[in-house]
Amino acid sequence: MAKFFSHPANPPVVIIGLGRFGMALGEELVQSGVEVLGIDVDEAVVTKAAPLLTHAVIAETTDQDALRQLGVQDAHRVVIGIGSDMGASLLTASAVMDLGVPNVWAKADNQQHAKILTQIGVHHVVRPERDTGRRVAHLIAGHVQEYIEFDRDFAMAKLAPPLHMHGRKVEETPQGIAIVAVRSADGHFSTPPAGYVIRSGDLVIAAGRIKDLEKFADS
Repeated sequence: MAKFFSHPANPPVVIIGLGRFGMALGEELVQSGVEVLGIDVDEAVVTKAAPLLTHAVIAETTDQDALRQLGVQDAHRVVIGIGSDMGASLLTASAVMDLGVPNVWAKADNQQHAKILTQIGVHHVVRPERDTGRRVAHLIAGHVQEYIEFDRDFAMAKLAPPLHMHGRKVEETPQGIAIVAVRSADGHFSTPPAGYVIRSGDLVIAAGRIKDLEKFADS
């Protein structure tokens, strides 16, 4: 990976297959400060993607040697965005799993596709009709443990509270953010009482406008 990436605070993500899903995910990750290497077999697709991603290259994604030459085996997270060509998706997934990548995500267009990807050993199977690109981007980036959009401009996220919130009351969140539930290290989620002080080890469910929530999660 060193030939493409420096040493960012957020480890880079490799996206294989730069169709609608792959590009939506890649752009969201780049905007979140994550470096992205995009790989596709189609030269025209790569040319279009190049200005939007950190790096974009042409390669036969089902060829394990080609992926190895790009350093895919050194990536922490790989997303396989190939959906419509199930054969190419499964061969690519198999090649990536054989490279020993520790965290592999793959798009599935139907239940059978999802089942086979799971059998191959893919760690996370994404169904685009259920999972928005923004939600998947936040999960992959590692900022939140769960993310749900209720509208184009409003969402809720489950996350470890930012360090600046430790020792502060739930009411002392930044403007536009509300903590609606808290789970202590040894408990269950519940509505926090007024004056509850957030501690290390807590998990919170925060709600707010998407821009405010993203800023809160990254702070």
